[in-house]
Amino acid sequence: MAAAILFFYAPAILQQTDKLEKADAIVVLGGQYFRPIYAAELYNEGYAPQILVSKPIIYTEVKALRDLGINRKFQWEIYREVLLKKGVPESSINYFGEDSMSTIDEAEQLKKMFNEKKSDADIKKIILVTSPLHTGRAGKIFRDTLPDKEFIVVATPYEPISEKWWTNFRTAPYIILETTKNIYYYLGGAFRSSEQR
Repeated sequence: MAAAILFFYAPAILQQTDKLEKADAIVVLGGQYFRPIYAAELYNEGYAPQILVSKPIIYTEVKALRDLGINRKFQWEIYREVLLKKGVPESSINYFGEDSMSTIDEAEQLKKMFNEKKSDADIKKIILVTSPLHTGRAGKIFRDTLPDKEFIVVATPYEPISEKWWTNFRTAPYIILETTKNIYYYLGGAFRSSEQR
C-alpha cells in the first residue's frame, strides 16, 4: 500500500513550496532554463534586489566543443543572457560556486561564499528558485546546510506535472530519479563534484 501511495502521489510528495514573500536575494539553481526566466520575473516584481546564480559543472563534451572552436555556451552564461534579456541589470547579478554537480554542491558553495564575503552578511532571507519536483529536496538541503538563513522555496510555473506522470517520457524518469535522490539524501548520502573526480 505504501508503494502504491508513493507511486501515485509522488509528485505531490516531492513538491514542497513556500508562500512567496519579499527577501534579500534570489538564488537560482543550475538546471532547467525556466529557472532564470522565473527568477527574473520575481526580480522585476520587486521580490528581491539581487540574483545569485549557481555555476554548475562544465561537462567534458561542452569543453570538447569549445576546444573545436564551436561556441557552445556554459549554462551560467545562458542564465546571464536570460536575466539580461528579461531586464535584470548586470549589477544585480552575482555568481557563486564553481563546477557544482549537485544540489549539495550548490548549497555548500553558497555557504562558502557567505563565509568569505562579509559584504553578504546582510542576506538573511533567500528565495530559492527551482523546478517543481526539486523543491522538496532542495529546500531540505539548503536549510540543513545554511541553518542561519531563511529560505523561501518556490517552483517555476512553467513546468506542469501530468496527473498520469508515469505516461510522460520526461516526467517519469525525473520523478524516479528525484525519489531515489531523496531516499539517498535521507539515508545520509550526498553527491559532490570533489568525490567524482
